Amino acid sequence: MMISRLHSSLQLLGSRANVRQNTPSLYYRAAALNNSMSTESSSSPPQVAKPFGQHATPPAVLTEEMAFGIQDSTKLFIRHGLGMQRLKNISNESVDSKTLVPRWQMMMEAFIGTQLHVLAGMGYPTDEKGLGLYNQQLGMLMHNAKPDIQERLRVSGRDIWRDVLSKAFDVSLEDIATKELGVVEARNVMHKVAEKMQQPEILEIVAKKCAAIEPTDNPSTDIAQKHNVVQEVLVNEVYLGKEPTLVSECGFGKGEKGYVFMQCVMAEHQNDTLVAQYIGSAMMRLLQSAGIDMAAAQRAQTADSQ
Repeated sequence: MMISRLHSSLQLLGSRANVRQNTPSLYYRAAALNNSMSTESSSSPPQVAKPFGQHATPPAVLTEEMAFGIQDSTKLFIRHGLGMQRLKNISNESVDSKTLVPRWQMMMEAFIGTQLHVLAGMGYPTDEKGLGLYNQQLGMLMHNAKPDIQERLRVSGRDIWRDVLSKAFDVSLEDIATKELGVVEARNVMHKVAEKMQQPEILEIVAKKCAAIEPTDNPSTDIAQKHNVVQEVLVNEVYLGKEPTLVSECGFGKGEKGYVFMQCVMAEHQNDTLVAQYIGSAMMRLLQSAGIDMAAAQRAQTADSQ
């Protein structure tokens, strides 16, 4: 999976996609985590060393054997390695809805750091470009593979994501499995989410909070702050706002656990055309309210990575 969750715009599946746009320095920190996984014990501070995949050559074509090997290696670190330790540390943090967004970002740092570590061993750049190249190659493999291979890759990727959420937020895999939805149900849920995201009061909250941000001399920092506002509003106002909350209305339960269940289940349907359409149009409205120019955001992100 590695992870098609990192979409090109800040999205509700909020989750994973949000972090990439939300914190431009995330990949630097994740690269530091990659270094620490390669060279240190978990108790040592990260060294600012060059990731060992920085100047390597990635594979020109991703084969089935490579894809399954990468997924298996990621599972190993998430289930038994430093990735697991870092996710468990997050689960020990104070459970407070006000800290859900930063804890989610910490989870993504640990997850992306684990992915970078694995991809570096295959020669991919240990940054967003490396993840993007891998995702592109995985997409081509999935498109051309036989149905049984496609399903094995999909389930393997799903299980990795479930492991990450289970460890970071202390929810059982058994409980996650009970929340599965069919594609029609998922479309209905996402339609409700998209409608709430575009409610005038939600758009107004985003616009006011972003207008209050003091600009800096760094465009990427300004964009990151606005993305953080968007993510906080998504979590605290759209999903977990007024009672009954949206996650509760959609049958995922109350509070943080309900949010985690919803994100986990909906991620399985993120590539459905209607689901993507609902969330894409709603997110664009939110970003416009935040005063974020997506073209400018991409330029700033590119400049940051150079």
